[in-house]
Amino acid sequence: MNAQTPVTPATQLPETEHALLRADRERQQKQARQRTIDRIVVTVSLIALWEGVVAAGWIHQFFISRPSLIAADLWKLFSTGYIFRHLAITVWEALAGLVIGAVLGVATGFVAALSRRVADAIIPLIVAFNSMPRVAIAPLFIIWLGFGPMSKIGLVALVVYFAVFFNTFSGMRSVDPVLTNSVRVMGANRFQALWIVSLPHTMAWVFAAMNTSISLALIGAVVGEFIGSTAGIGWIMVQATGTLETTRLFSTMIVLAVVGAALYGVINWAEHRVLRWRPRSQG
Repeated sequence: MNAQTPVTPATQLPETEHALLRADRERQQKQARQRTIDRIVVTVSLIALWEGVVAAGWIHQFFISRPSLIAADLWKLFSTGYIFRHLAITVWEALAGLVIGAVLGVATGFVAALSRRVADAIIPLIVAFNSMPRVAIAPLFIIWLGFGPMSKIGLVALVVYFAVFFNTFSGMRSVDPVLTNSVRVMGANRFQALWIVSLPHTMAWVFAAMNTSISLALIGAVVGEFIGSTAGIGWIMVQATGTLETTRLFSTMIVLAVVGAALYGVINWAEHRVLRWRPRSQG
């Protein structure tokens, strides 16, 4: 080596990497702050526009209420504690049905993907049942299981089952056979190949179905309460419809939206914990 050639210190490369990582982290934090600011600005602008349109008399508050009245009604619902019992019932129905439907969907999806004979036997039936409107099936659950939470749990489980089943089945069928064969060549048996390759790959599909199923679970619970119930957020909405309380309808819809967003956040957190091996996309 020429004596005039500069020598790079051994510690310079790690320091450069750390500097790049800090710059990337700062850039991501800046983007996150900007997204939050943009969302707040858009939300506040829409609320202000809504309030202004009603206050100016362009649309009567009977039809769309107004944010100030909705905020007052939400304060009344929570300060008096009236909504807590009904909210707990609806959330319990949604979560219980979500778990039951997801477990059954994953189990049957795995079995159908592993056995072509089973798939050929059950998939036509599942497709036929999936084509039935859920609203048409809900009265049967009321007749079978009564007006209590069990009929809503059954309906939610049915709604969630189909989404999870088809995603699980598709995820298993989309596993790259090259990866499976490579693991088998290394000495793994069929069960180990499923555990190492197929299960992690399919879990990404299952969590995608779960993210969608959160809203389906809440919809199923509320629709079941519409059909027949003695409590729950859907029951409150039915009572408000009967008395033409537009403000109460908007209040309950906001509560459901917040609950749905919170449950989505929980599923998203669980997904990141379980699928830590998967690289995250930027932004």
